[in-house]
Amino acid sequence: MRRIAVSMLLVATGSFPGLAAANQPFDPTADVPAPPVQTLPAPLAPRAAMAEKDWRSANDTVGAFTRGHIDILRWEAENPPPSVMARMPEGEPLSSAAAVRTAFANRPDLFATEDMSSLERARADIAAVTFAHDVQRAWIRAVAAEHGLRRTEEAFEAADIAAELAARMTRVGNWGQDRLLREQLGLSDAGVGLAQVRQQALSAREALVRKLGLWGDGLDFPLPDALPALPAQPLDVEGLEARALRAHPTLRLAAIEAERSRRGVASRSLAMWSEAIDAALERAFAAQKDTENPLASPIQGAPVLERRRLPAGHEAERAAKDQAKAAALAVTIRSQVREAYHQYRVAYDVARRAEENARLAEALQEETLMRYNGMLKSTWDLLASARDRVERADVATRALGDFWLAHANLQAVLAGAEYPGPDASSVGAAGKADAGGH
Repeated sequence: MRRIAVSMLLVATGSFPGLAAANQPFDPTADVPAPPVQTLPAPLAPRAAMAEKDWRSANDTVGAFTRGHIDILRWEAENPPPSVMARMPEGEPLSSAAAVRTAFANRPDLFATEDMSSLERARADIAAVTFAHDVQRAWIRAVAAEHGLRRTEEAFEAADIAAELAARMTRVGNWGQDRLLREQLGLSDAGVGLAQVRQQALSAREALVRKLGLWGDGLDFPLPDALPALPAQPLDVEGLEARALRAHPTLRLAAIEAERSRRGVASRSLAMWSEAIDAALERAFAAQKDTENPLASPIQGAPVLERRRLPAGHEAERAAKDQAKAAALAVTIRSQVREAYHQYRVAYDVARRAEENARLAEALQEETLMRYNGMLKSTWDLLASARDRVERADVATRALGDFWLAHANLQAVLAGAEYPGPDASSVGAAGKADAGGH
């Protein structure tokens, strides 16, 4: 049994000092297990001929179950042969915190040392925060992808049940080939979608594996069944810009340097610099006033400062540049915080709405099942309701993943990392399955 405790992962990857000389991932002779490949079931059963079975033989099979077709199909789905039962990794699921710690254990180049200068330490802090953020994002994507895969497998099962039921109805003469072919086409499309989602889940897992630095026997670790639930309330935006400014490692150094440079320069010298900048901008943009093209190039080159307008020495120039550098970094941080928070709030609202839609779809399926039991709804109504529930649950799963990615992005910006920009939303509208009928 493989355990996911951090110490076991470190042993598996050779990260302890005593194991550093053996079993390294760059050794081509190392014995590693073959990668698992999960294939789809056979594409389709042989085409059913219309009325190839009589009602008596069909009903002899169905009669052993309470509600006929739907129950025999459900029993078959819930009792698969042992050979097709997927083997799940055993052990404690890998948490986000354990993932970050394991990843850092394999990246000693990201550690700081006590003798670093202030600037070196600030850069090391930013690199560490950025790497931790990347690991966390990879973990979120992997957990969401595996959760989404289970939803896709449920959708494939519903399509498989519908196609098998259509084949049985065709064999007893209730349906024509056109309706059977539509269900079989839906099953084929669902199979393609399942294969694609399996690949996406594998890619997300491998991206996490690369961040963790694992290889060989250390790859078969379990992940949580789902991401954490949506928080009851989103974070408050109040004070986030100031928090990010205070936490940013290099901004503190830039602000100190800018203030130190400014204190060594007379106010008259700084005023002369401001006047020289205004004059240079006026000359550089003078040509723009004479053009009628609103999108003409606004500037033909760098604005030129006239030395005769500048104060003697380089103290004022250094102070102006240090001030501009610190100000530009602060403006960037503030802007990234605002953008990250807006993306966070949008993702929160979408996830909350998708979660509510999933609950409504589940309630609708329960109501449909009750009406089906009372002979007021057909088997196809029940299957359509089940498909809708699975689709909306999948949308909710992906929306929750988008939220936690936005949350991770915001937290990274607040800690001093660069904002990577909004992730492409994986949320789409839940499709509506067409209900058939007897």
